[in-house]
Amino acid sequence: MKSWVGFGPADEANLRAVGPLVDPELPGMGELFYSRVLAHPGAAAVLRDDAQVERLKSTLQRWACELLNGPWDDAYFARRQRIGKVHVEVGLPTRYMFTAMNVLREELCRIAMGHPVVEVREDTCRSIRKACDIDLAIMVGTFVEHREAKEVETLQDLIVSHMPVTVLLIDAEGLVTAATRSHVRLFGDVPVVGHPWADAFPPSLVRAAHLDAEMKRALESGREVTLTRVDMPLDGHERNFRINIVPLDHPRARVLVHMEELTETIRTEGRLVRSESLAQLGALSAAVAHELRNPLAGISGAIQVIARSLPDTDRRKPIMDKVEQQVRRLDALVTDLLDFARPAEARVVDVVLEDVVAAVVDNVKRDHPSMVITATGSGTARADPNLVHQVLLNLVLNAIQALDGAGEVRIQVQRGRVVVSDSGPGIPPENVEKVFAPFFTTRTRGTGLGLAICRKATGAMGGQLVLTNGPLPGAAFALELP
Repeated sequence: MKSWVGFGPADEANLRAVGPLVDPELPGMGELFYSRVLAHPGAAAVLRDDAQVERLKSTLQRWACELLNGPWDDAYFARRQRIGKVHVEVGLPTRYMFTAMNVLREELCRIAMGHPVVEVREDTCRSIRKACDIDLAIMVGTFVEHREAKEVETLQDLIVSHMPVTVLLIDAEGLVTAATRSHVRLFGDVPVVGHPWADAFPPSLVRAAHLDAEMKRALESGREVTLTRVDMPLDGHERNFRINIVPLDHPRARVLVHMEELTETIRTEGRLVRSESLAQLGALSAAVAHELRNPLAGISGAIQVIARSLPDTDRRKPIMDKVEQQVRRLDALVTDLLDFARPAEARVVDVVLEDVVAAVVDNVKRDHPSMVITATGSGTARADPNLVHQVLLNLVLNAIQALDGAGEVRIQVQRGRVVVSDSGPGIPPENVEKVFAPFFTTRTRGTGLGLAICRKATGAMGGQLVLTNGPLPGAAFALELP
């Protein structure tokens, strides 16, 4: 840079010679410089208070002494680089570096022009301008490079922090040194960075994944360990994760833990498989139901004709009545089969859920006056009101049957969600995975299609019907809607 502007030994001598003239003027130069800074809001914005301004005046005097006395070597270059970096850190716009240097350069030349020898004055001003140009080039070049590096770093942090997966870096002491923001969304707003890695995860996940042992295995082998699927209960629901543990060789990171939630993917796959199975089962059910309906109608008609032709005292009449009851039960089964096979069509509108719940409660209470049925809360959803009524009525009737007509059913309404719980014995653990399966029932006279039809209707509205935890000790079902 000195070669580029022709800065040589003569310039060094000129600068050193003018030093005695400049020294007594330095305090005044500092006052002038910072009066200009404070007069322009864009430049003054980087200053905190008067005490800082006074400190910076002293720094400015040191800068002027170095400019005039050198040595103009690598250490000098490094000090100017630091000035450029500081200007980035405080947020000073680049243009103020040029205007500031202009003020300093002209003030130094003004002082130099007080030398009695004209030739010396002109040569010294040329040397001052060369030195100031070199300083400005160093500071601006470093300013631009440092600002670009900072912007890239900020952009990288922005990308990493908003990745849709959880990534944690763990040091040799087992402390988390960095984490993506998605970790907070996944496991709650808990402090992570600077804390032991085990505190960053729910204990149930640490146990289910055997994270202690797997992390040790990755470190000892020096190879990545992949846990393709880890299942664990969290917030009342089963959650599924894939975890990669990658050993690293970095002063602040010995292990990288990469975690991706698979819960929604697995649920979607399950829904697709279930939909395909239900479609096949529905087609079979429809075929069987249609084949049964006509013969049943004929049998029912024949039984009724025969029964009416018999006197009330005929001992065969009670038998005919029992046959008629069984035919009606089979007809109800056929109706359920057709409902199950028929594609559920939803006419989605804005639904006030508590209004639908109130209608269901009114319907049920007329037939079951001894039951305690309460409804609380309010909320709306995008749904088909008729399908919502059908699902909730089925859930409440199921609860009443589980209670044998005596107990409590509680309905809680929230935004897009209705929970129906009862005070009955609940669902045995071995049946939890089966309750929505078609034809599964624990009742001797049930068809086992009620919940399957309800889930199908819920799916048609873009929602889901799930088992959940309720306020009462028995079973609880949540109808979740958009």
